[in-house]
Amino acid sequence: MSSNQQQLLSLLKRLGPTPVTPLAAALGVTTMGARQHLEKLEQQSLVGHFDRKQGKGRPSRHWHLTRQGHQSFGDRHNDVAIQMINSLIALEGEAAVERLLDHRGQQQLQEYQQRLDNITALPLRLERLASLRSEEGYLARIERDGDDWLLLEDHCPICSAARACQGFCRHELCLFQALLAPARVEREQHILTGAHRCCYRISSGST
Repeated sequence: MSSNQQQLLSLLKRLGPTPVTPLAAALGVTTMGARQHLEKLEQQSLVGHFDRKQGKGRPSRHWHLTRQGHQSFGDRHNDVAIQMINSLIALEGEAAVERLLDHRGQQQLQEYQQRLDNITALPLRLERLASLRSEEGYLARIERDGDDWLLLEDHCPICSAARACQGFCRHELCLFQALLAPARVEREQHILTGAHRCCYRISSGST
């Protein structure tokens, strides 16, 4: 796979469905060149496209990652994790999985709190949290949206395990709420429900 094709996958991972023109501009190539790369990726089942009607003009073709394209970014130890979850449910029941997730959540909370120690300002705390999440493969970043902040995670490195046990996602939200209290944290987009990323809105009482 060429470097341009790898960059296209990364752009689609971050941007979601996108027309060819901004993709070409980001790569510094012609639209024809970008389209040729996209078509090669489509032949590998890594990307797909759909036409979106805009007003009275011609529909705009948008390119997006397929499920295989998302998986190309890595899903840490997915088969082993799923097998262990299923085995634990079979042996001990779903309550055992919840206890395991509770224990994991407490460990994560302690680790993150240590690494966020002495950072009290919410914007700085968020930037540090995004950096920690990116180290773990979540491709995380912070954006401002009016008086709120958005924590965006363009990739989920444990997606297969989360599909097998959505308790992972529930505990992740609880983790962010604990780390960022008294700010309010709500999940607005969710990869498991078909979004191209997970998005958390963080609202504080003051700007």
